[in-house]
Amino acid sequence: MLDSKALSKAVCRIVVAVTGLPADKVILADNNTAAPSGSYCAVRLQNPEQFGQALNSQTNVPAIDDPQYEDIIAKVATQFTLGFSINFYRAGAVMYAAALCEANKREPVKTILRAAKLGWSRVSPINNLTGLYQAAMEERSQLTLYLYGESIAEDRVQRIYRAGFSVQTEQSGAVAQGEVNGLSG
Repeated sequence: MLDSKALSKAVCRIVVAVTGLPADKVILADNNTAAPSGSYCAVRLQNPEQFGQALNSQTNVPAIDDPQYEDIIAKVATQFTLGFSINFYRAGAVMYAAALCEANKREPVKTILRAAKLGWSRVSPINNLTGLYQAAMEERSQLTLYLYGESIAEDRVQRIYRAGFSVQTEQSGAVAQGEVNGLSG
């Protein structure tokens, strides 16, 4: 399952590494707190989009109820494109946004992406949203950072190694009984 808070925090670390803004000036959007003083950035995960086909795999593991048998762990890895809206406010907003372009080539960003198991896709064009705010011009900019990620779901499947059966005919009422044992071949 996708952990949106952990993913957003990884993007916040990328913004800090690339822009030089202090960590307390790069916040999660919609956190219901007052905006920091001075220049700052707000990060919000937009709707993740599934792409491609899920990667399926199976692994045999010892059974929980009897280790002489094996269960199957079935994994489904769903691939996502994750869009993060990154908004910069106040002095330097456009410059900070521009710093994210091609940031995936920088070593600190590569390290953060590897640790978070994310891949870099692209950055949208920068939107310059500078405008009049409380009777003064305030610099603002916005871009969308697209990353690749995946969500892995695991299910334990118990194999049936032994099954008993009983069969009765309609005409004679004869009964046949037996057992199928998966270990006997």
